[in-house]
Parts: sequence; C-alpha cells; structure tokens
Amino acid sequence: MEMIAACGLVCTTCPAYVAGRTTDRALQEKTAAEWSANYGIEVKPEDVVCDGCQSAGPRLFSHCTVCDVRACAHGKSYVTCAECGEYNECKTINGFFGFCPEAKPVLDGLRVK
Repeated sequence: MEMIAACGLVCTTCPAYVAGRTTDRALQEKTAAEWSANYGIEVKPEDVVCDGCQSAGPRLFSHCTVCDVRACAHGKSYVTCAECGEYNECKTINGFFGFCPEAKPVLDGLRVK
C-alpha cells in the first residue's frame, strides 16, 4: 500500500522506508552517501531507516522529525498539504517543491480527488 508524506513524496518508494522494511545495509550505505553529498549534511547508514511520514515513529528519518511541512500539515490535522486551503499560496510547500519537484504532481493529484 502506498504511503504519501505530508509534502507529497511517496514514502513507500523512499530508500529510507525501503531500507527500514528490508534491513538492506547496502541500500542504507548507498543512500547515506548520496544524501550526504546531495544535501551537504552528514547522513550515516544507520540513519537511513524510516516508517514513513504518516507513522508516529519511533523510526523517522532525522529530517522528517524536524520537517516544517510535516509539522504544519499534521498540526492542522491534515494527512497531506493537499487538504489545506492555503496550498496554492503556501510559501513552505511551494519552497519545498523547488527541492523536490516530483512531490507537486502527487499533491495536485490528491487535490483533484
């Protein structure tokens, strides 16, 4: 079953989610190296494990625990930002789309439903 994060990323295809389900050490190492290089942060292989944005934890990728998009949506009792009446004008989610443009069509598709 597909899990969509508050921001529109598909958790169930995220390497941290997959690694958490499969305990694939090679995937954890590869993802940690890629994310460290791509985002200029230190990501350790053991950090690449997550139960998905919609879970209460205890395993959430470190960024997900401090994600402004997730905090806002869940603070408003929304599953995703697609439910929010301020979606089109929101600087937070639209700023996020600059980093992860693949999330926008997911949320736009949810808004149509």
